[in-house]
Amino acid sequence: MDQINVSLNLITKESELECISLRPREDQLNLVASNSDSLLHAAKEITSKPYGVYVEDIMVGFILFDNEVYTDGYYWILRFMIDERHQGKGYGKLAIREIIRKLENRMDCKQVRVSHGPHNIVANRLYKECGFQDTGETEENGDIILSYYSK
Repeated sequence: MDQINVSLNLITKESELECISLRPREDQLNLVASNSDSLLHAAKEITSKPYGVYVEDIMVGFILFDNEVYTDGYYWILRFMIDERHQGKGYGKLAIREIIRKLENRMDCKQVRVSHGPHNIVANRLYKECGFQDTGETEENGDIILSYYSK
């Protein structure tokens, strides 16, 4: 079997519409923010940058994560989704591992954090398969916080 290569490319004005057109499955719509909302969030949040998740030259997903340490001392994965047409192929796991690889090489990266709704068991399993652990903490809205401890 061929090795799948997933790359993360910064969302540009030219790739915004492609990003906005990506959608999770119908049953996941209430679990993730829309990509258009996420791009608006990214424009206001100076520490984070939006990336398309690419397999070859096809955008299969979207991720927004901190490119510099946040005020709480952690790097955060803020938004993440894989388009419904590309789920179940391992792209999500490869994208999360790519983010970890990018961030853990930074001297100030001790932890990468992510949160998800308590009913999103698919996200919980994915993050734990990538090495994230429960922190026992929750966001004000009840979202579960997971952490990856950098080496």
